[in-house]
Amino acid sequence: MPDNLIVPPPPSLAAPIRRTARPDLSRPVLVQVAIIMVAFVVGGLVAGLAAVTLWTPPTGMVLEGKWYRGLISIDPPAIGQNIDQGVFAATAWFSVCAIVLGLLVGIAAAIWLNRSELVTLAALTLGGTIGGGLMLLVTSLLSPEDPNGLAKGAADGTVLEDSFQLASPWLVLLVPGSAMLALMVIFLMWAPHPAEVHELDGQQAAVER
Repeated sequence: MPDNLIVPPPPSLAAPIRRTARPDLSRPVLVQVAIIMVAFVVGGLVAGLAAVTLWTPPTGMVLEGKWYRGLISIDPPAIGQNIDQGVFAATAWFSVCAIVLGLLVGIAAAIWLNRSELVTLAALTLGGTIGGGLMLLVTSLLSPEDPNGLAKGAADGTVLEDSFQLASPWLVLLVPGSAMLALMVIFLMWAPHPAEVHELDGQQAAVER
C-alpha cells in the first residue's frame, strides 16, 4: 500500500453528530401563569360586582346632623330591628363570591394548568390575592357613599343608605385560600398510588427490553 494513500474515516465517524434540542418548557409555564392571573383579574372584577349586586344596603335617617343606622322614625325616634344586618350581609355575600371564585379557578388550574405543580401553587397564591384585592376595590367603588359624611349637610329625616362594609379586610384571603384548597384536594385525589407507580415502572422496563 502506498504511503501517500489516505484512508477515509468510517462513515459513522465522519458524519457529524446531531444533538436533539431540548424542549423549552419555560414558555408553557409562563402561559400557564398568565392564564391563571388573567382568570383571577377578570374573576375578581366579576365577583366584586356580584357581591355588591346581591347585597341590599341598609338604610337609616339623619337626625341633628348625624346618621343613625336603622332609624325609621324621628318623631318619635324609633330604631328598626337587625340594625347590624348590613355588615353581616355584606360580609356573607363577599365571602360566598370569594370562595366560589377561588374554587372555580383552583379546580380549572388543577385539571388543565398542571404542567408544574409548584408554579401552579405560586400562581394561585399570588393571583388569588390580587383577585381578592380587586373584589374589595370593586365593592368600595360601587358602594354608596359614607352616610356619616353626607349627614352633616342633610335635613332631619333624610333617608341615606349605608356603605358596603366588611367585618374584616382579611376576607380577601378567602380567594387564594379556597383556590389552594381545591388544588390540593384534586392533586391528592388524582395522585398515583404506590401500586400503580410500581406497575407503570414494570411496564416501562418491559418495553425497554
